Amino acid sequence: MKEAFFVSPDYIKQYGLPTSPNELQQHKLIQYRFITSNQLVPVLLNDNGQTVTVEMPNALIVNDTSLMVDAALKGLGIGRIVEPLVTELIDSGQLVPVLPEYWYPYSALYVYFHQDAQKAKRVRVLIDFLLEKLMPPAERKA
Repeated sequence: MKEAFFVSPDYIKQYGLPTSPNELQQHKLIQYRFITSNQLVPVLLNDNGQTVTVEMPNALIVNDTSLMVDAALKGLGIGRIVEPLVTELIDSGQLVPVLPEYWYPYSALYVYFHQDAQKAKRVRVLIDFLLEKLMPPAERKA
């Protein structure tokens, strides 16, 4: 799973599409702040296996992933979120990927539960939901 960077077609018409990590500094970021720690999420890129941190001016700061996507769709700046959450919007052309060759990889998502908990319908529903939303069909295991 990777952190996708994306913009709307309207954003590209107005500001252009960055073609290198250095160009990101001339674009505005829709920044994410963790609710619990109040910390801003650093902009990390993967440059041939090396982690690169990029400083970008903020268009706005959000603490909700839906707001991140909505702001990007409205052309307010470059959004970023784990790839599975925006795959459909990118595939449909509503969002355009930015520098996909530099997207930072994240470790896999794991769900831990007590052996008998899987028998509970609500746990099974949660697992199925997570599998559907966050994993390509070929990789699903349960």
